Amino acid sequence: MPDPSRFRQARVVALLATIPFILAVAPIVGYGLGYLLDQKLRTGWLLRLAFLGLGFAAGVREMLRLIRRARRDFDEL
Repeated sequence: MPDPSRFRQARVVALLATIPFILAVAPIVGYGLGYLLDQKLRTGWLLRLAFLGLGFAAGVREMLRLIRRARRDFDEL
């Protein structure tokens, strides 16, 4: 039977490996949504910048959540 701690270590590594992806994708998605809304509502750059900021904030929030979860899993090793 496999050692459960080995899987826990792999989970911690996988959680931490997703952080750069999340930090890159969240602002891009926010900018894209802002762009689409700017085109539809003809608001210039206003919504692009607002949703870019929201995307960045969401990425940082998710990163902190993943770090807390990884720390909790690491402490259980």
